[in-house]
Amino acid sequence: MLKHRILIPLDGSHFSQQILSQIRRFLDPVENELILLRVAPLPEGMVGMPAKPAAVEWPISVHASHRDAEMARHPIYASQVWATQEARVKDELWEEVSYLREAGYVVSVEVKFGEPAEEILNFIENEHIDLVAMTTHGRTGLRRFIFGSVAESVLRRSPVPVMVLRPTVQKE
Repeated sequence: MLKHRILIPLDGSHFSQQILSQIRRFLDPVENELILLRVAPLPEGMVGMPAKPAAVEWPISVHASHRDAEMARHPIYASQVWATQEARVKDELWEEVSYLREAGYVVSVEVKFGEPAEEILNFIENEHIDLVAMTTHGRTGLRRFIFGSVAESVLRRSPVPVMVLRPTVQKE
């Protein structure tokens, strides 16, 4: 029997994790596979500025600062930061994974980098998701205009059903 694929975007806050108890309450572990998704900011490497020639006649290079010289000797590439962040997020989600596996769910963790709503929508399309379950901060007015609403964007644009929870008490 094929299981329904349920996507659960989590942003690392206690607030977003409140959806997990509702998942356990309403969705049968025999019929559903859970995918926990964290969208993180795009990682950037840290490399020094290229050295500049000290003089045309001498083949000696000089860095603009001590930091640039140090970074040139020991660069940190974006791919290294990417791998480190991905591993860190998977470690951070271990407690949630254990909580759901204890209830009998098949659970996997995915990490994407970029703008949350766009990455969630891309994941839905590319991974054949059947349902999205997430929380909303329930912002209104100016706060909503400034911060936007990932849940609203996903809800409006998702090609699959979206289960949205707005807890009455926000804990961060």
